[in-house]
Amino acid sequence: MTAAGGKKGMRSKKVTTKAMYNYDSESNTYHIDIRVGSYSDLFNKWDFSPYHEKDLEPELVDYLVGCFQEIPSGSNVVVSFHLPKTVYNPDLEEQFTRSIYFHLSYGRSQLELEKRALFQDAMLYAGYGIGFVVLARLLPSLLDALILGSIISEGLFVGGWVLLWEAFSQIFFRNRRLKREREMNERLQAATYRFIYGDKDSLARG
Repeated sequence: MTAAGGKKGMRSKKVTTKAMYNYDSESNTYHIDIRVGSYSDLFNKWDFSPYHEKDLEPELVDYLVGCFQEIPSGSNVVVSFHLPKTVYNPDLEEQFTRSIYFHLSYGRSQLELEKRALFQDAMLYAGYGIGFVVLARLLPSLLDALILGSIISEGLFVGGWVLLWEAFSQIFFRNRRLKREREMNERLQAATYRFIYGDKDSLARG
């Protein structure tokens, strides 16, 4: 699998994004061209599920994500897979298109589950953190009467703030990462995917 425009790592910084992706100003559309030898090159070789449920080739996904990160959000994107005429198979073409959206839909559902788990963990950390801090504040006299009482009090106080920081980190840092991944998933789903066989062109609607 190769990009028609060459490897991204070798692109000149002087080349604009519009030039790299064959930009159509009338429709505000960027074109991503990828050359492959067969349909199987587009799927994960270790996944033996039916074609329409197969995972996509990880390198393909990474490449597309990298391209979309360079392309301004809000733009239309057409991803063209260039294959030899001899491999043309409308059934496999349709199955691959279904696989793209199956993969992206599954990824989106996983992100939603991760987001839910993140907030549950954040609430748990916050609850324990507040509880520890409150205990450290409300029970100093009782703890001072114990051997190592001051150490226990300080431990509760420090532990409480550590848990509160973890809750803050979950909500404001990890949630931002999930938001970026969700936005990327939506952009990939909104793209148009098509197949070109030499002078024959078949459009797979997004």
